[in-house]
Amino acid sequence: MRKIFLACPYSHADKDVVHGRFLACNKVAAQIIEAGHVVFSQVSMSHPVNLELQKTEKANIGKLWAPVDAVFLDMMQELIILDLEGWDKSAGIQREIEFYKARGQRVSLWSDVESEFS
Repeated sequence: MRKIFLACPYSHADKDVVHGRFLACNKVAAQIIEAGHVVFSQVSMSHPVNLELQKTEKANIGKLWAPVDAVFLDMMQELIILDLEGWDKSAGIQREIEFYKARGQRVSLWSDVESEFS
């Protein structure tokens, strides 16, 4: 059983794009779970909570989640990046890539490994 941290670009000026990314993450997370693996889908967890944040400005949401993400980064054994438009420009995803590579753990793009979860 693989333990996967699922990363995905999240922030965008268009709230419909953000919601679409949330839905895409949920779909991939479901596919991974149905294939018998463990997944932490960061966007699946954080998006509904972000909609309820009343005291935190948008610019500070990433800082708010950093300690939560750190716990799950450490618990999972590999990183899969949902390679939607903008994934390669995400500072958060770059930090996650560096984290897993520094530990010698697998880092993959979803488009390269999707067939492993059928």
